[in-house]
Amino acid sequence: MTLTMENHRFKVEVEMAGAEIGSIWDKEHKREYLWQGDPAIWPHRSPVLFPLCGPLEGDRFEEGGQDYTMGREGLAMGLRHKLVCHDKGLICLRLESTPQSMESYPYRFAVKTTYSLKANHVSSRMKVLNYGKETMYFRCGFLTALAVPFVPGTAPGDYALRMEQPEALTLLERNEAGLLTRDTHMWEPEGGIIPIAGGALDSGVILKEPNSQYLQLECKNGANLRFYLRGAPYTFLRTTPAGGAPRLLSIGDWHGAPDFVGAPAAWDKKENVIALGAMEEYYVHQTIVIGDK
Repeated sequence: MTLTMENHRFKVEVEMAGAEIGSIWDKEHKREYLWQGDPAIWPHRSPVLFPLCGPLEGDRFEEGGQDYTMGREGLAMGLRHKLVCHDKGLICLRLESTPQSMESYPYRFAVKTTYSLKANHVSSRMKVLNYGKETMYFRCGFLTALAVPFVPGTAPGDYALRMEQPEALTLLERNEAGLLTRDTHMWEPEGGIIPIAGGALDSGVILKEPNSQYLQLECKNGANLRFYLRGAPYTFLRTTPAGGAPRLLSIGDWHGAPDFVGAPAAWDKKENVIALGAMEEYYVHQTIVIGDK
């Protein structure tokens, strides 16, 4: 089922399956800002990530002396979320643990995702609640796939990703399975501008604790999308090429990262995880501001 928020300028669609934004449509300029999916490349648009951000070592973990398996997409992306409230500028969805979910993730939880549209701001908020009596371990975040190009008549080479400020970035190295290797390297894009074309992001990069508070995807005609990542400790960037040219740019604000190679199976021994006590809550916030040109 598709839910809609709308104002005089924009129409935003949210899918109850996965609680993901499926469309950000600019009625004035007749533009779709989100990647519209392709099963041969990547079928999603902007999925909610919980309880993983990338793969586990061996796609498994241990809790309470038992083994559990889980693919890198986690749980939230593949389940239908329940509607909490909906009006022209707000959509709130909720995912709760079930006996079936506890077969692969043995915690009592709720994930509440709220989207709002105000003027040219599209805001996404996630609240994770631990309803159990024991500490719950997880990773979470958003992963938004933008269409490149999003202005008709332009090409991927007309776009760049500009950081709030030039800085030296710390990139976390991964192996072919997507696991962290403990190696890092520094990358200082010239002038704080990350090119979209050219292949630098084709394999995906994970930035650790960038100083910039936002990243701005810019078209040469002046149109832009600004992502405020709200202090996420990890930022994921990836372009997916097709026929030699990018068709999407994924931007992830991640609270957590993939396992390290050789990571222990026990959740409480893993790194880059959130430990949430009984009846505690954890919040994630992302805002997209759409330029007027």
